[in-house]
Amino acid sequence: MLSSPELVARIRAANGDTQEGLARRLGVSYPTINAWERGRSEPTPRHRRTLEELAAELEIVHELVVLVIDDDPVTAELVRAAATGLDAAVSVESALDGWEGLVKCGALKPSLLFLDIMMPGIDGLEVARRLPSVDGLDHLRVVFVTASQSPDVLARAAALGTAVIGKPLELDTLAAVMAESLDAVPSR
Repeated sequence: MLSSPELVARIRAANGDTQEGLARRLGVSYPTINAWERGRSEPTPRHRRTLEELAAELEIVHELVVLVIDDDPVTAELVRAAATGLDAAVSVESALDGWEGLVKCGALKPSLLFLDIMMPGIDGLEVARRLPSVDGLDHLRVVFVTASQSPDVLARAAALGTAVIGKPLELDTLAAVMAESLDAVPSR
């Protein structure tokens, strides 16, 4: 899902609207549109829905929102590097542990999740088991990343019905997974 500043900017660009023009169309003030576009405030849920509907009418391309949950920050940097080679808008966010990752899943509603299996505290397998209780993740694709070669760990990951990529991660593999996921990004 596009951030509010990006969504407002893309709508204005696609429609040729000024901030004042978009404000009139939505029935809000110019300072309100300016604050949304500059990230100083967020639209109300009703206005966010209206913006999303307008974006759909204008056929504005939505970005692929990727979340990386891994206690090794290098994984997120590799995903970001792989995303730069794609001909699409990709937003990569990260969390360093499972609890933070679950919270970010609820807030960001990512389309793709790269999830480390072996983490201290709540591991990736437990995060994956808890994901169905998070609203709005109907279209989430989970891809486990792990350095583990343990048949038990790999079998437990496979039982959750998700793909597994071994570490060390390769940019081409990450880019291919993101490219596949772009085709399945729902319009929101």
